Amino acid sequence: MNLLSEHNSPEKSSVLPRMSGFDPTAHVLVTKQNAVALVTRVADHKTLDVAAWLPTLTMGELHALRPAIRQAGVRREHPFVCAACGEPVILKALAGHGHYFSHVEKHVAELAGCPFREGRSPSLEELDRMRYHGQREGERHRRTKELIARTLRADDRFAEPLVESTWRSYLEGWRRPDVRSEWAGLPVVFEAQVSNTYPQVVAERTAFYQQEQMLLVWIFDRMPGKAWRTMHADTFCANQQHLFVVDEESAAESERRGTALLWTYTLCPSVRPERCESTGRILLAPFQEERFELVAFHDLSLDVGRQTACLFELSREEHRSRHKILCAIAQAECQLDPVRRDIQDILKTDHPISNERLSAWAALVCAIESARFACAVGTAHANAAGPLNLVYDHYPTVVGLLVYGLQRLGLDTESIRRKAWGERTREILHGRYRGAELPSQHAGSERMLSWLYD
Repeated sequence: MNLLSEHNSPEKSSVLPRMSGFDPTAHVLVTKQNAVALVTRVADHKTLDVAAWLPTLTMGELHALRPAIRQAGVRREHPFVCAACGEPVILKALAGHGHYFSHVEKHVAELAGCPFREGRSPSLEELDRMRYHGQREGERHRRTKELIARTLRADDRFAEPLVESTWRSYLEGWRRPDVRSEWAGLPVVFEAQVSNTYPQVVAERTAFYQQEQMLLVWIFDRMPGKAWRTMHADTFCANQQHLFVVDEESAAESERRGTALLWTYTLCPSVRPERCESTGRILLAPFQEERFELVAFHDLSLDVGRQTACLFELSREEHRSRHKILCAIAQAECQLDPVRRDIQDILKTDHPISNERLSAWAALVCAIESARFACAVGTAHANAAGPLNLVYDHYPTVVGLLVYGLQRLGLDTESIRRKAWGERTREILHGRYRGAELPSQHAGSERMLSWLYD
């Protein structure tokens, strides 16, 4: 009987069905049972994650590779070895479950204490050391360590940095950091990060240094661009939205100035003006202010307990932004109760606050923000000077705080001082208000101003 005859009739499709269950174009299935999860390709010394790499092959490519590996082994030219113990590996299949790499000689792997020996599953920490062994020994990693060390040596306040010159095997562990030093008696360790890593390993590493009362600082060799990896995002968010980078420029500038400088990328919670469609007035809206600048290490606030090194505390900046937004709404729509509750929370008091004092405070904040953004915030005035004159005309108990606040924040500009406000500023600076002594300031308002702008 001709098995193909019925498929050759004109009424049937001209595409022949497969005569067997093997499809050389299908992608490979992988099993993790008794498998070597990481292998090194000898030709280029690249460490391959088997679970990720094998599925990129077709079944045809895999079944061509299997005998090629065995034939090379006969010549003792093994093309793949275990990334942990260095012993040769071959491809095997588990019926119905997929393909995997296995040690050629299992007893040798046992004697070597390989984490991929049968009956044992390596920890994430062990996988991490093996997975990135090549990259940590690569030029990018070595270069980043050198740049960190140069940066620290430029600053006499750092102790002589100790640089890890070799990457140890998975058996020796990771607790020898890339660069270690001391800052004002505080042990600080720096890890050069040029690749992704397991979140659990990062957490364990952080917990270890926290327990040892040492500060761990992650340093990258470049900004991630638009495609942020998990390590970048986790490090950035865990460190109060700060990310540190070193390069030749930052190291050279550190040496020139004699102080340790790091490129610092931050997203700082802030506010910006936004017109309300219903009222037409300008209110304040939240946004993240992006900065990338050279920052001196001595300007960072160090916290071993939280394992952070940062210019600002994220929760405080978020709170300050929310408070400014509430003040603009209070000024525009007379919604004073949210501001009252927030002030009582900030000052840790349940003491009643009058509507008059709340109105004065909201007007003060809106006047400062008006000067900052060169537009009238929270009022119907035509320009930034309007909210300032409003404070002078109606809230004399905070007008002194306004003048001194503008000066301290660098907002007392020539454009603001034009016409009436310039004369009023000079009067306030002489301790006078409309020909009389300047009224006493609200103590609570002074405390709040320090909290909001210092």
